[in-house]
Amino acid sequence: MFYVIFIFYFILHLVLFIGFLLSRKIYKATTTPSNKKVTIVVSARNEEENIIACIESLKALKYKTELLQIIIVNDSSTDNTLNLIKSHTHNYQHFRIIDLTETSNNKLKGKLNALNEALKIATGEIIMLTDADCVVPVDWVNETVKYYTDNVGMVCGYTRIEEGKSLFTKLQTLDWLYLQSLAAYSSGINQTLSCIGNNLSYSKVAYESVGGYENIKKSITEDLALLRAIDNKGKFKILYPINSKRTVITKPCKNLKELLRQKKRWFRGGFGINILGYILGIVMYVTNFVVLTGFLYLPFESYLFFIIIKFISDLLIILPPYFFLKFKKLILYFFLFEIYFAIYGVLLPFTFIGGAKVIWKERVH
Repeated sequence: MFYVIFIFYFILHLVLFIGFLLSRKIYKATTTPSNKKVTIVVSARNEEENIIACIESLKALKYKTELLQIIIVNDSSTDNTLNLIKSHTHNYQHFRIIDLTETSNNKLKGKLNALNEALKIATGEIIMLTDADCVVPVDWVNETVKYYTDNVGMVCGYTRIEEGKSLFTKLQTLDWLYLQSLAAYSSGINQTLSCIGNNLSYSKVAYESVGGYENIKKSITEDLALLRAIDNKGKFKILYPINSKRTVITKPCKNLKELLRQKKRWFRGGFGINILGYILGIVMYVTNFVVLTGFLYLPFESYLFFIIIKFISDLLIILPPYFFLKFKKLILYFFLFEIYFAIYGVLLPFTFIGGAKVIWKERVH
């Protein structure tokens, strides 16, 4: 049985790798100048440590300011976030500030409410999202709008974790690279698994076609819920290109507690994934379980065979973006990443034994 599962694991990854090869042709960006109006939305809650760097990167964007609207939403912060937003956007006419309180909307809560309020005043035909703890590259907007041809409704993007010396940070970086690459490759076969909300864009037309955030299925991962709603319409293409010029930089989780909360949030939000995601998730769980425990009950030759199959499969996914996005020496930690990934992958479902609530940004969901 284990042989069947591991071979199937390899086949799934091979199919996704073929999706990557197909996407290299499908997602080729145009080179013609764009005059599309763009609205960037940033939701910030208690981000006094990060918001200045985010704002400064937005100021440095190489895009005509007359075509650019940047909305920063202070989402009921209790620290100095709002004052920092005001002082660092003063005299910049293309910046708008929205100050929300906890009672701003009875229907929508948290980040979903913040995004919804911003979209009410958004003037762009393309909406771009990032987070307050992120830094965007100068060509972020230019490189993104080039993909909006024909009936493209959403363009997802890679986010890489800020480089650090700690092993904890390096393992998180490889984890993000692997998971985002699964999603990017799946878009090449029109089965987009997921997206990440700190580097996401969509057309205003696609957003309005699903009734906006107020009408999508309630989810703790609003980005994935919107992706699913737009995808289910069947009218729009969803792209996930690998492009180093539009790769956003974010902060790593500071400690294990924060990491577990992040993973629990993603896991819970992932229940809205497509059928490919469910199949991949089940097969991943079994293979990770065997990686951690197989040495106890399998012949050594069989166990080694399974490990090699899993490593080859995962490298098929990781290596292309690893080179395209110009990572350095990170691959040296691949073996440790495999152990790290297997441990949290097996244990994650058990985090719901104590209850389904998820704590994120000091809110309980």
